[in-house]
Amino acid sequence: MTKLTLLVKGARVYTLNDSQPWAQAVGAIDDRIVYVGTDKDVAGMVGPETRIIDADGRLVLPGLIDAHTHCINAYQTYFWANLTHVDSFRDLVTTLKKHANEHPEHHLVGGSGFRYSAIMVDRRLPDRRALDRVIDDRPLWLVSYDGWTACANTKFLEIAHKRLGDELAKIAGVELDPGTREPTGVFYKTEEIDPVVEEISVAGNDIVHDGLKLVIDDMIRWGITSVHDMGVAGLSGLQTYERLRRDGDLKARVYVAMLHDRTRGDEQFADFEEARSQYSDEWIRAGAVKLFIDGVEDSHTAAMLEPYDDIPDMTGETIYPLTEFKQLIQKLDKMGFQCITHSCGDRGVRVVLDAYENASAKNPPKERRHRIEHDEIVSLEDIPRFQKLGVIPSMQPLHADLSAPDFDDVYGKTIGPERLERSFPWRSMVTSGARLAFSSDWPVADMNPFLGIHTAVTRGRLVGTQNTISLEEAIKCYTINAAYASFEENVKGSIEVGKLADLVVLSHDLFKIHADKIKDVEPVLTIVGGREVYRSEKHLG
Repeated sequence: MTKLTLLVKGARVYTLNDSQPWAQAVGAIDDRIVYVGTDKDVAGMVGPETRIIDADGRLVLPGLIDAHTHCINAYQTYFWANLTHVDSFRDLVTTLKKHANEHPEHHLVGGSGFRYSAIMVDRRLPDRRALDRVIDDRPLWLVSYDGWTACANTKFLEIAHKRLGDELAKIAGVELDPGTREPTGVFYKTEEIDPVVEEISVAGNDIVHDGLKLVIDDMIRWGITSVHDMGVAGLSGLQTYERLRRDGDLKARVYVAMLHDRTRGDEQFADFEEARSQYSDEWIRAGAVKLFIDGVEDSHTAAMLEPYDDIPDMTGETIYPLTEFKQLIQKLDKMGFQCITHSCGDRGVRVVLDAYENASAKNPPKERRHRIEHDEIVSLEDIPRFQKLGVIPSMQPLHADLSAPDFDDVYGKTIGPERLERSFPWRSMVTSGARLAFSSDWPVADMNPFLGIHTAVTRGRLVGTQNTISLEEAIKCYTINAAYASFEENVKGSIEVGKLADLVVLSHDLFKIHADKIKDVEPVLTIVGGREVYRSEKHLG
C-alpha cells in the first residue's frame, strides 16, 4: 500500500461533507486527500516518510475561499499611503507629504482608504487644485475606503489625458467643471481609469510581482487557500500569476474574472478566449468576465428603485444602457463565460437578473452559475429569483459591520432606515435556497475571514436578527459554496477523499467559543495541496 505523505491527526475535523460531517484525521498522498476518518484506522497508512501533524484537538476546516478580492488591481496599496485613519484634510496633507518624501522612487503617489466625511473641504471632496497644493511634481491618486471614488491632482489628469484623449471627459463618473467642462480630478466610478493607474504605477518599476506576492502571503496567513480575483484587465495580470507560480511563490489557488472594458470593442473577447484556453488548471483558472452595472450607495452611484433618502430626486444610473447590457450578457453567456456583475442597488440587481434571465431564455440550456456581487439592497420580490435562475449572490459580511468607515455618517443616511433594515440580506438569500458565497472584497475590507464570519453571525446588534445566519451556514459560504461559485466544488470546499488537500488548522474551536470571540480566531497552520505554506509563530513557535 502506498503510504501517506501527510497526516493531520488528533483533530476535530469539520468536513463540510454531509455524509461524514466530522472526523479525527485527514491523510493525503501528494496533493490529494485519500483518507478521512479516525486516528486508529489510519495507522496502517503511515510510513517513515509520512509528515505527521498532531493538531492537539484543534478544529480543522477545508481551506477557506475568498470569493471576491482585487489582488491584481490593489497590490499597489502595499506601497501606498494608508488613509484609513486620516480624520481631516490637514491630516491628509501631512500623511501624503510624509509618504511622498519617504518614497521618491514611486512614479505615482498613491493613497487608499479615505473616508468621504473625513477629507471633505467645504462639504466637497478635494479637487485637483486642492491636491496640487499638496503634491504637484508627481501624479497623485487617492482612493476611498470602498474603492469606488478617487481624487487626483493635475499631473495625474495630464497623463490620463495623454492616454485617453477626449475620452477622459466621457468616462462614467468623471466630475466635470460646470464652466470649463474639464475633469476636476474627482472620479465617482474608478474602474475605467484603473488601467491608467496601473500604467503609471509600474512605469519603470517591477513592483507587480512583489506586491502580488505580499497579497498572497497575507491570504494564506488567514487560512485562505483559494481566491477569486475580480476584474483583471488584460493578460498581463495572469502572466504575473504565472510568474509567481514559476518562482514557487503562488501559495494560494486563483480563479480570475477578466474585466469587460466598455471603452474597448469586440477585440477584448479574443483576450477572454485566450485567457480561458491558457489558464485552466487547479492553480490558475480564467473562466469568468467581470462587469459593473452600478456603483455604491455611499456616493449615490448605486442604481436604486426609489430615490436616495438624502437626495430625493436621485436614484443613480446604470453604467450600461439596458439593451446594450442584455445583449452583452447574452453574447458572453453564449460563449460559455460565467458572468460576474457588480451591483449594490436594488434596481441594479433587478437589471442584472433580467439580463441573466434573458440569456437563459435565448441561449441553449446549460448550468450557468452567473453571479451578482455585493447585493447590498435587494427588492424582496427579487430575492427568490436568485434560486430560480441559479444565480449566485456573492456578498461581503464586513461591508455591513458597524465599525466600517462612514457606515452611519454616509451609508445609513443615503439609503434611510427602511432600506437599512433589509440591507445585506444573507438570511433571506439562504432561506430562499440561493447558494450564498462570502468574501472580503479586499482591500475594501479586511481580508480576515473570521471577522467576516463574526459579522455574519452577530449582525443582529445592527438591524435585528433577521439577516444573521448560523455559524455552519457562514462556514459554508467561505468553503463549499464559494467553491461552487467557481465550478470547483468537486475538487475543493470540503474535506473528502479525492479532493485537494487544502486545509486550515485554527487556534480556537469556532463551535466551542462565544460568537463574540470568533473575530479573535487565527489560523495555526495553512496547508495547500498537502504542503504547509503557513505556520503561526505565535501559536506554534
